[in-house]
Amino acid sequence: MTSGLADRVLCWSYSDTNAYTLENCDWYSSNSIEQLHFWAKQFIEVQLNEFYADFSEWFNFADFPDVEEQLEPSEKAVFLKAAGAPDDWAPDPDDASSMGNYDSFSGLRVVICHRLDQRSLEQTKMAAELFNWTIEFGLFCCDASAHAVVRVGSVEEVAPFLLERIMNRLPDKANAGDPGYRAWPSGFEQRFLPLAPMLTMLQETIESTDWVQNQLALRIFFWIAEMYKLEVENDSGC
Repeated sequence: MTSGLADRVLCWSYSDTNAYTLENCDWYSSNSIEQLHFWAKQFIEVQLNEFYADFSEWFNFADFPDVEEQLEPSEKAVFLKAAGAPDDWAPDPDDASSMGNYDSFSGLRVVICHRLDQRSLEQTKMAAELFNWTIEFGLFCCDASAHAVVRVGSVEEVAPFLLERIMNRLPDKANAGDPGYRAWPSGFEQRFLPLAPMLTMLQETIESTDWVQNQLALRIFFWIAEMYKLEVENDSGC
């Protein structure tokens, strides 16, 4: 059973803008990659459109550093065409960032979609990584607190991000230990605050190499993840 748990592909997405907050937590077996791909493609493409609609001025003038390093050699032509570079474009030997002199966001968006269109797990993971990078640098100077991220990968790769998200939603230690702190606990806090010591120990455990070989830690993680998945679904009204 635990070997099956370790083989799952874990997916977590989070999007927060001035208008809405979306979050999803799920996992898939190796036989369900089509479902994973559908979920990832839908989230990424919708969020790219929504974020550009809301923050186009920031994306249009954003500095995407070393954009060429984010691309596979075969993707450079795809990027340049979408970015509006001339057909005879050639790198400027005196400007290492010359590829970014065009419409970088449009180029990056098309490369992300190109990766998703390959319909493989590896390309889906690469699309998620480029999406995260694009959103981060596109909004780097933005004065709004908008944020979006998607993680796709093995339990070993994604579990640290999911646990960090759960821990960050708990009240800070100063408030939690303050007798004068009278905020009524949310449903999330009522469910997860009693588990805080266990969550802390689990965070420490997953920092070790090959922690997924620890059957107890793996079972505890998915027990926590299942509760969090239900909490996210309750928050969204599903």
